[in-house]
Amino acid sequence: MEIITGKTYYQAPPIYHLRDLIIEGRRKYKDRVSVAYREKVSDKDPVTKTYDDLYRDVLRMQDSLSRITRAGSRIAVIGDNSYKWMVTYLAVASGFGCIVPLDRLLKPEELGPMLERSHASVVVYDAPFHELMQHLKKNNNNISHAILMESEKLTEKMEAEIRSEYSADSSFYFFNDFMAQADCEEVLESASPDSLLWQAHRDDESCAVLFTSGTSSSAKAVMLTEKNLCSNVRALLGSVSFDDNISALSILPLHHTFENTCGFLSMLAIGARIDICDGLRYVSKNLKEHQTYILIAVPTLLTGMKRSIENQAKRTGKYRKLRLGLRLSRALSFIGIDLRREIFKEVLAELGGKLQIIISGAASLDKETLRFFAALGIDVLQGYGLTEASPVVSGGNTKVNLLGTVGQPIAGITVAIDNDKKGEPGEILVYADTVMKGYLDDEEATREAIDEAGWLHTGDIGRMGRRNSISITGRSKSMIVLSSGKKVYPEELETLLKQEEYIKDSLVFGQRTASGDVIITAKLVLDEERIRERTGKHDGNLDEADISEELATIIEEVNRSLPSFKGIRSYFYSFQDMIQTTTMKVRRGMELENLQALYERTKVNWQTLRGANIDKFTEDTAAAIEAEDSAGYQDTRPAAARAESSDLKTAQSEQKTSIIEKIRLKELKRARRRYYRDLRVINRLRDDIETRRELLAEDERNLEICEAVLKQRLNKTKQTLDPDQAGLDLTAVAVELENLLT
Repeated sequence: MEIITGKTYYQAPPIYHLRDLIIEGRRKYKDRVSVAYREKVSDKDPVTKTYDDLYRDVLRMQDSLSRITRAGSRIAVIGDNSYKWMVTYLAVASGFGCIVPLDRLLKPEELGPMLERSHASVVVYDAPFHELMQHLKKNNNNISHAILMESEKLTEKMEAEIRSEYSADSSFYFFNDFMAQADCEEVLESASPDSLLWQAHRDDESCAVLFTSGTSSSAKAVMLTEKNLCSNVRALLGSVSFDDNISALSILPLHHTFENTCGFLSMLAIGARIDICDGLRYVSKNLKEHQTYILIAVPTLLTGMKRSIENQAKRTGKYRKLRLGLRLSRALSFIGIDLRREIFKEVLAELGGKLQIIISGAASLDKETLRFFAALGIDVLQGYGLTEASPVVSGGNTKVNLLGTVGQPIAGITVAIDNDKKGEPGEILVYADTVMKGYLDDEEATREAIDEAGWLHTGDIGRMGRRNSISITGRSKSMIVLSSGKKVYPEELETLLKQEEYIKDSLVFGQRTASGDVIITAKLVLDEERIRERTGKHDGNLDEADISEELATIIEEVNRSLPSFKGIRSYFYSFQDMIQTTTMKVRRGMELENLQALYERTKVNWQTLRGANIDKFTEDTAAAIEAEDSAGYQDTRPAAARAESSDLKTAQSEQKTSIIEKIRLKELKRARRRYYRDLRVINRLRDDIETRRELLAEDERNLEICEAVLKQRLNKTKQTLDPDQAGLDLTAVAVELENLLT
């Protein structure tokens, strides 16, 4: 077993209770903006709330809640990211009770059971959930009060109708009316208010219950304490350093611990301004207008941003300049000269000009995207964590950030790799104050997750590498065990597949055949827009034969990069997105259940599904594929036609002809596959030759630039004793580079 404890690089703020975020935030940053948001997307300017406003609103919320439920109650909150959501969370979790954040994308049939399991007595919600919550309130003995958060989704007509219908209902409130009934002005107007109305939770007392992703029955309810959450905030801020008075754009859902701890609680701890995103389609606009410094994101969002930058460069005729800039940026960085943000000043301006750090989590990010943002001058720190660890366990930092890893354990977090030999993969174990209290009402699951020594068994497989950085191999639950006994982690193959241009997402799983063998099978979600862009066919149906041939080539190339036992033997594709969590991770269990249902319905042999479009898959197409793959002849003519063919010789002749045609068809398919594979290689070579031709013309200039910079550095070294020649003139070099690149 390998054990390592995360190193502390920076002094973290002394945050030991959530109340410290509110009280210290007000004391240090009273008039600084804490949260900015738009009531309506069409509003010109956002509403801003200072740290003083946040303190006052949290105090009012605590007082108002005390009038309808007892302290220690569980309060559920569900809705889009909003200031009201944040106030509710902080008021409850900082001492009044236990907050239960719920996923706004859950289906109604899932929300009901989760609310029941949480034992919530009050529910705070957005307008789209009004009818459902009123129905649940009538049928759930725990829920006594409901509070509706006003937002853009609540139209004036809806509000008027609801007010009329519930005017006599003392158990229903609009959020603003509810806050207005607070009676704590004496505390608020005191000379120096320095406390909240309730004391902090005990170390062993839950302040939050968060559900893991899954169906209402399989999702676990994780109990976290203030000690858990605040320990994780301190560990994060002990690993990464931020500038003062920065802006963070809140995009990911706040109910998820990744955004909650990294993008919400940690940002309040350093006095940052949290700008609530107007929606995914407005990310670029919001980055630019808010001049965002840090972004908490998932890989899907980052690959989308990369593609957007590249497409914009192509549309404006600057793609060649972008590629040259990337090469130059990497070349200069290699010799220790960082001019990345000078070279890409124009690109960075479109992202607000101040974006410097992106923290990526929830899934693995491909190396090409990491290199792309690094060359622009934006540090992407890839992290790893889970709800049960509050959630961050490890991550790249501003001192050590190795490509392709999820970084070192963050400050003070102890991580073990449960292996037999150093360097080998094993289950990742965590020991820290961030480890959850347990699962709500499930002692057996808690004992399985946390052993007697206090180690959290994550179920994730990883290995410890260079400079104590961790690489994730896969999930023990999703591991495929082949008939030979060899083990394959599907996440490794999925990462390779998603690097392909046309593959948006993938799901790799093991399927047992009739003979008892296990074959590795892949479901591929294709990017229809990119395929149409490549083929030039913007309307009508795409040629499925061409797509199948292209996929055959891709799978062959992926398999060549893998040991033979890891090779993908069967695959099919879809244009429909798979079922995902709100952090855009595939819900593997639900997808596999759907595929199993398809198998039960069609009884298809998985080995024959090479390149099939599963969107059009029915019992008939399954039978057709089976028939085509069968070695023997099957007469598929109508019964009447078969009856007319009474002559045995004619039937035998037809059978021979059919077999010959089938052999020819198979040969034709093989030839076509070879043709498309060769065509793909030729196109790649042609693109590569063209790129090299363009870049070779610039290499001489690049070398001259590097030579000039090195000469300046040499002169600086020679003249270190001369105070008038104190530094390298990077500005002059940047201007020269800009002129050459224009």
